Amino acid sequence: MKLASILCVVLILGCVIINGQSPDCRKLKETCEKCVRRLNKPINNMDFLNDKCREKLRSTYIWKNQTRCDIQVMACGALNKKLDCKVIAEIAGMRRRT
Repeated sequence: MKLASILCVVLILGCVIINGQSPDCRKLKETCEKCVRRLNKPINNMDFLNDKCREKLRSTYIWKNQTRCDIQVMACGALNKKLDCKVIAEIAGMRRRT
């Protein structure tokens, strides 16, 4: 009985520790936006990325401008994906051109 109790406590503790390590992407976005608002000259817009991706995907997606905070949240949530223009468009839910 003691062994089962010990194993149960270890299992629960392990699950709590593992879950605590997963990133909270929503909290990241809130923190990022608060930080950017405090800057004298906010550099949250990523014109170079937006221009490049809009041009690259002009025949497949209707590109919506993404901010630095948006990209950070996408990177947080898509840990196993390469964030190229197409993946960003898919994650952001941009409309496809028909």
